[in-house]
Order: sequence, then structure tokens, then C-alpha cells
Amino acid sequence: MKVEWPELKGVNGIEAKKKIESDNPHVTAFIYPQDIYLPAINCCNRVIVPSDDCPNGPVTNSPIIG
Repeated sequence: MKVEWPELKGVNGIEAKKKIESDNPHVTAFIYPQDIYLPAINCCNRVIVPSDDCPNGPVTNSPIIG
């Protein structure tokens, strides 16, 4: 089961969300603007998808569970 998606860096945020949730049905992907503050709370069923132009912009960092 996948926990990280480095191949999605540069992909459209919405397409990345679909791919993540298809690869691992136990997680939900959330698209956030790159510069937003998120508390350092890890969650085993959440994937943060950082995007330059939320939600349609490219993914800026590798999405990972947490």
C-alpha cells in the first residue's frame, strides 16, 4: 500500500488527489495552498497535497501520509 507519491510533483492538484485516493483507499487527500500554515499533527489517514494555485495548480512537494 502506498504512503508517498513523489511522482505527483508537478501534476495538477485535482488529478493528484484522484490518484492518491485510488492508490490507497484508506486515505483522504486534501489540497492546500503551498504557503498555508498547518499544525504539525500527523494523521494516518490524511494526505496533504500542497499546490501553488489551489486546487488546480501543480503539486509543489511530494504528497505523503501524515
